[in-house]
Amino acid sequence: MSMASPVDVTRQQKLVDELNSQAYEERYNNTALTLKLAEDALQKAQAIHYTEGEAWALRNLGIGHAIQGRLEEAEKYFLEALKLFEGLENMRGLGLTLSNLGTVYQQVGRLDKAVEHLARSLRYLELVPDLAFFYAQTLANLGSLFGELEQLELAREYHEKALHIHEQVGAKRGMFFSCVSLSSLHQSIKQYSQAEAYISQALDIATDLGEEDLVVRALLSHAQLLNEMGRHEESLGRLERAEELAQLIHNPHLQLHIYATMADTYVALGLLEKAHEILRKVEALRGEVRQGVMEYFLSEIQARLAEKEGRYEDAYKQYKDYATKRLEMQRAVSRTTVASLERILREDILGKEKEVTGEFVVARRIQEALLHGEAELQQVFPESVYWLVPKGVVSGDFLWVGRGKDGAQVLAVVDASGAGVSAAILSTIAHTLLYEIVTLRGVTDPGRILSQLHKSLLDLLYPPTKKSDPELEALQTEGFQVGVCTVLSSAGEVHYAGAHIPLWVYTPMLGWEQLQADRRLVGQRLEGEEKTPRLYTSTIIPVEKQWVLLFLTDGWERQVRASDGKRYGRAAVRDFLTQNPPKELEPWVESIKEEFERWRSGATPTDDVLLVAVRL
Repeated sequence: MSMASPVDVTRQQKLVDELNSQAYEERYNNTALTLKLAEDALQKAQAIHYTEGEAWALRNLGIGHAIQGRLEEAEKYFLEALKLFEGLENMRGLGLTLSNLGTVYQQVGRLDKAVEHLARSLRYLELVPDLAFFYAQTLANLGSLFGELEQLELAREYHEKALHIHEQVGAKRGMFFSCVSLSSLHQSIKQYSQAEAYISQALDIATDLGEEDLVVRALLSHAQLLNEMGRHEESLGRLERAEELAQLIHNPHLQLHIYATMADTYVALGLLEKAHEILRKVEALRGEVRQGVMEYFLSEIQARLAEKEGRYEDAYKQYKDYATKRLEMQRAVSRTTVASLERILREDILGKEKEVTGEFVVARRIQEALLHGEAELQQVFPESVYWLVPKGVVSGDFLWVGRGKDGAQVLAVVDASGAGVSAAILSTIAHTLLYEIVTLRGVTDPGRILSQLHKSLLDLLYPPTKKSDPELEALQTEGFQVGVCTVLSSAGEVHYAGAHIPLWVYTPMLGWEQLQADRRLVGQRLEGEEKTPRLYTSTIIPVEKQWVLLFLTDGWERQVRASDGKRYGRAAVRDFLTQNPPKELEPWVESIKEEFERWRSGATPTDDVLLVAVRL
């Protein structure tokens, strides 16, 4: 059998891309067509082993099923797409699909999973500049989640921020959903005039766009607001119009919400037979749609109906069921999870340079005062360069440099897990411990430095006298990447030990060589290891003058490109170093900075970057 030519494969890949593009464009106008086009794209992509095309087709299938209310099917396709995007390291696909999954989990009431996926999606979406709409949409989803948990001030903050971004980029659909959400929030705190203003704006946007599903959502939200205000007859008018449109576009998920609200309205008006009739329609739809959050609302409606009819035992059972289900939903996202999410958002997303708060300024100044930098480096290694790119206002990467006994010159580069304030605090702790180990205890062997740093961190962070908690248990899976070398000039030797951070050595004759690091993180607790000391081994290499030693954290290789979200990669770092020998350190490090900026082309730093190089 003859193989397809590269030109033919390229043509087929282009066809898959076109099918995926059309499928996505038709998602709201003709969801059935979206599903057909996506299925065609999937089959063609699999036939030519085009993984990226397959991933986007799976995401489109997930979107189509989600719009039609088949959330279990949507979840399955999104998870398949996510697995492929992870293998491809496609930042765009990861951010979008994680956001889709978070929305699905939110709709079915699995709020713990919603938190996890929405928070993860934001970390990718912020890296690709042209995804501002989706970034704002995900913020809005988090706002809705906080609203469900009755943290209304946080919910309002996220929705207003999302609306502001949508207005800036002219995203009318995004503006619509933000207006609906803000209307609901104002309704919950009895600010009815503001709520009506937002929902009127939403209805105008939906009508202007000509998208019937949005008109249905606006009418439904307005009906719920009118019920809250006691204007039940007006509410019924909105609901009847919404029902007509929902039947035309055949969206069972929306129909279920309309019928539930309609039943609630009939109960309020005392039209109990009508309420029973509508609840039978609800029962008919329950096999088609996973209700999620709607489940406990139905219990509340049925309880009020039973109470109106004098069936007090049934009413008690329904109210009890309502209370139990609501409590279960609220417990799904623990206080710890919500607090952790809020910390992530405030540190890594909301805490940008343009919005630096007093606390961030203080944290940055403390780091600048305590941690070593270029000045301290050049005191110990006169011919050296230092380059730091923090991901946020403060950094988790740092340098420690000092002199030990017998004239030993000690250099350590450390990368704390995570980013933001938490990583900065951990870095400051580790910096202080390195001073104690090297300067006060006189330890200069790199392997012993790492072993003692590991033990000191465990003793400090996880003392046996203090009871563990979920946040502490999560922290135990984290740790530090560290590279340490000790230069013994009189002996012509360099001693090295590392945890994840290798030592690069440049010789004029052989170019760059890399000494591999231990794969165990410093400060990370491993099961079964608590009673035995963690030993790191030093490697001794003979060196000569004019050789260059380089430590580099992984932020450069992890940096994504603005245009397509692709990572720079470890191989590209090695290739660049190989092609650009450090003849003069200053011009050499400037060329690295230029390459870094060229690659990211305006994208936010993916991670902290720290480079330290010394010439012997």
